[in-house]
Amino acid sequence: MSWSEAWEEGRTPWDAGAEAPALVELIDEGELGGSRALVPGCGSGYDALALARVFEEVVGLDLAAGAIDRMERLRVERGVAADRVRGIRADFFEFEPEEPFDLIYDYTFLCAIERGRREAWARRMDELLAEDGEIVTLIFPVVDKPADEGPPYAMSPELVRNLLAREFRAVELSEVEESNEGREGMEWLGRWVRRDR
Repeated sequence: MSWSEAWEEGRTPWDAGAEAPALVELIDEGELGGSRALVPGCGSGYDALALARVFEEVVGLDLAAGAIDRMERLRVERGVAADRVRGIRADFFEFEPEEPFDLIYDYTFLCAIERGRREAWARRMDELLAEDGEIVTLIFPVVDKPADEGPPYAMSPELVRNLLAREFRAVELSEVEESNEGREGMEWLGRWVRRDR
């Protein structure tokens, strides 16, 4: 089943139904903010809409039209201005924005990518991020299962660190204390900046 078919049929068990508590905490503590943010694999857009509180423009990318439609409905329901959050149906690996982003936020996107494309994920993060930008990864699921079983594929802080190591260093890498129901104990927060910063 494709991602588009899953959304059309309402088979979206990965949809947590709310913003990630770890992201909300960063926003509430004033840790994030800027001009432009990107959320690849945005799904229903809960996290993209949360980021619109502190970014002037948030772009949510998803392959599935159903996900983008759902995000647009949520945007309207929550009264978020259309110029603050835009949903774009596009392939992250082919997406060409007009300018780079100050923040790229990855939650349940990397864990949906086959192992053979993960290096390409890291290269695209580098290409799409502004020179002084930050990547925030909510690493999930941190579980013990066969590496080829998924999606979601098992993640680890070390895996993400190794993928980003050429260009980025971690300024925070810690186990998440509060998660949405069913994800407790399976999330780590990573914050990454370029090595020359």
